[in-house]
Amino acid sequence: MKIISATILVLLLVTIVVPVGYLAWRADQPMELPQFKGYTYYQYLNWRKDALHQMAVKYQTAHPNAKMGGGLDMCYNVDTASSILLTLPMDGFYTLAGAFPNLEKYVTPQDRKDIPKNVTLLTFLPDWWNIYEQYVWFMESTTVDGPVTYCRLAGTPPALPMVKP
Repeated sequence: MKIISATILVLLLVTIVVPVGYLAWRADQPMELPQFKGYTYYQYLNWRKDALHQMAVKYQTAHPNAKMGGGLDMCYNVDTASSILLTLPMDGFYTLAGAFPNLEKYVTPQDRKDIPKNVTLLTFLPDWWNIYEQYVWFMESTTVDGPVTYCRLAGTPPALPMVKP
């Protein structure tokens, strides 16, 4: 019984705690795509939240009778929740398909181009993050075409302010 409990604990650590810990740590490191201008994922989310909130306030001011379902932060909340709860696990599966090509058949044909190549145990988590970062940029670049006017945040974040020593 102790061996089974120990095995389950190790599997739990390897499959849940390690990836969550890595991704949380990685989100606090500068993103690799140059479009993010050195922002960490957390900084990027903060910029996005502020910018979307300001857009919603301006829209509400200009259109006082318009209904804004979900409140002023609806755009940010929906984008972030879908990105973290849906896309992050999906990108993890794509990365898994890069390690185990038999899983590719479960990925839609148009998304197979997003599957990383030559994924190993040592590159799995960094590859997963890289795919997620590419998805975040893809979403950033397509929001200008979104159906909700005050959610159409275009462009990249501004340059990070210089930190004085």
